[in-house]
Amino acid sequence: MIKMHGTENTFYIVEDQLDDLQMKDLTIKLCKDGTDGVLFVCHSDHALTKMRIFNADGSEPEMCGNGLRCFSRFILEKYNQTSAEIETMKATYQVQMIEDFHGIKGISIKLYPVKVLSREEESSFNTAYDFSYYTVSNPHLVAFTENHLQADELTRLGLYGNEHFKGGININMVRVIDQDKIYVQTYERGVGITKSCGTGMTSSSLHYALNHNRLDQVIEIYNDGGMIECKVNKKDDYEVIFTGNATYVSEHDEEGNLLKTFDEALAYKTFFKKTRDGI
Repeated sequence: MIKMHGTENTFYIVEDQLDDLQMKDLTIKLCKDGTDGVLFVCHSDHALTKMRIFNADGSEPEMCGNGLRCFSRFILEKYNQTSAEIETMKATYQVQMIEDFHGIKGISIKLYPVKVLSREEESSFNTAYDFSYYTVSNPHLVAFTENHLQADELTRLGLYGNEHFKGGININMVRVIDQDKIYVQTYERGVGITKSCGTGMTSSSLHYALNHNRLDQVIEIYNDGGMIECKVNKKDDYEVIFTGNATYVSEHDEEGNLLKTFDEALAYKTFFKKTRDGI
């Protein structure tokens, strides 16, 4: 098995064909080491392949942007492709290899549709923040904050949101650093506070673009795991071009025991250090 990370959101990639219970049990077992989730390579009738993702707690979300970047690089290299369509639970996405994303290997994904919606539970979700609701197959609440939230405050909001919204919710707090430059903190359902969440950053980029009239502009989204870039376009709904790293970490046996590490970690450390300037 290969372990990869997208802005330090870590995943095992498993090619064995397993049933749902086996996937859940294997995920819980493997993620005891602190890994965020497991990506399973599955058959697709219409795309190159299908990604199923299970969170560390064994729950299966509809989508994971950071996971899809990792999965896509693994699959594109496996089949010697530079672009392809990858199926997920509710949508199929166009993915493309990026040979040089600020000095490291990356993947660009066309995320469509990204929707601005509303839910009945929003009216009774009482917080000090003005949240908006978005979906990127999976559900997100996004709000601006002037200050970086402490872990206990973000956890409190996350737990409240997941108790309040049926099926759970991802909570994203956005701090504007400069024009087209934001910092996102996420409490991810099934995970908790995470260094980054791909669909959370996607929703946050849309929230920023709509509130600051920045459609069709490249937006830099920073987080505790690094940085990605998004560009929001208006179609019938919204399309977000989502680009970031997909980095090989290590290889493991079927029990999760370490076999070897990859040397891409050093390049990512250099990239990460650059992302801390000015934030």
